[in-house]
Amino acid sequence: MFSTFDLEFAWIGLGAAIVLTVILLTTDALRSGRALSRWKDPAWLGWVAVVVYLFHNLEEYGIAADGAHHAFPDSLCTTLNQGAYPECPIPTEFYLFVNIGLIWVVAVICALLARKHVMMGFAFYSIVIVNCLIHIVPALATGTYNPGLLTAVVMFLPASAWMTSVFLKRQDPPLGRWRLLGIVGVGVAAHGSLLLTINLFLNDVISGPVLDLLQLLNAGLILLVGALLQRSLPPARAATAKTGTQAAH
Repeated sequence: MFSTFDLEFAWIGLGAAIVLTVILLTTDALRSGRALSRWKDPAWLGWVAVVVYLFHNLEEYGIAADGAHHAFPDSLCTTLNQGAYPECPIPTEFYLFVNIGLIWVVAVICALLARKHVMMGFAFYSIVIVNCLIHIVPALATGTYNPGLLTAVVMFLPASAWMTSVFLKRQDPPLGRWRLLGIVGVGVAAHGSLLLTINLFLNDVISGPVLDLLQLLNAGLILLVGALLQRSLPPARAATAKTGTQAAH
């Protein structure tokens, strides 16, 4: 059985997305400072990732571009040959554990941490980039719409392209291509883990509560990899110069 919240969380997210968009575009509240343009600020870009995913959630779990309501669960169940939602075996609360854990918690934590830790501003793009491809590639291959395709094209694709450009051009400290590959890699791993746990559940290897719990652990993987990539960064030149000046005195 699904609850009212199953049907309403995407609309609540829409309200948050609209408020965050206004704050992002009209104030400096979500920036790490004014030394950088907001368009190149990791903290600001971290919040952009939150916003675009909240809009994406609306298309998947609110109303799809073809007018269908709460369309993604039925699409997933059909793709896995498990019947129509909500009668298919995948627990209805599973979708909440995935999306609340990833977007309402992990994506927000990444954006907050990005004020002091550069890599965290880019960490959640691991999900944005890979999910973008998951929607666009099947649509190109089959010529059919899937719930989430519109926002993947008009939001995920440009946001991912801009984030990649900013990431590769940043020089203080340089972030490097291998760290970008690490971000994409954890996105692939997170999506792969999600599908693996669904299959384990469908084959009676794990229970529904375990399936739900694993989605929270899966979301935490983004934070872990973001923190590891942050630790691998060389010191910023500005910070190094400041330290050297203090030591001279």
